[in-house]
Amino acid sequence: MGLFDRAKNAFGGNPTGSNQDWAAQAQAAQELASQHLRDAGYTDGSQVTMANAAQVGGQMQADHDVLNAYGQELNRIISIGTPGSSVVTGLVDTGERTAGNPWYQLEVQVTLPGAAPYTVTKREMVPAQFLANYAVGTAHEVAVDPANPQNIALTS
Repeated sequence: MGLFDRAKNAFGGNPTGSNQDWAAQAQAAQELASQHLRDAGYTDGSQVTMANAAQVGGQMQADHDVLNAYGQELNRIISIGTPGSSVVTGLVDTGERTAGNPWYQLEVQVTLPGAAPYTVTKREMVPAQFLANYAVGTAHEVAVDPANPQNIALTS
């Protein structure tokens, strides 16, 4: 089969082509979208409709705002912070979720050059696939806010 035959099949010229069942593909895409919205906590798995679109969109915007503020604060600390090291000494799921990602309360022992170690309690969003990276006993580089040594950003 040549290039032009493939193009013709792709645009519906041949009903036996691989793209013959657009309705089934659209349904599968909608089911996948609904699953992702459910996993993120925006719906119960049902499709977004005109009746619930404003509510779903509002929650998405609220999560966006939380994530944006969180990222800006981490970037601020990283840009001005004093570099140090840390070890995770405690990890508790808070039960909170943002865009489907869980928040954890971390207890971290921070060490700055020339200073005694001290403990910081930090709320951190940790996606499930990265949770093992924050297990008790794991070491991380940190940036410490010079104005408030209890305010840290994990940098590794």
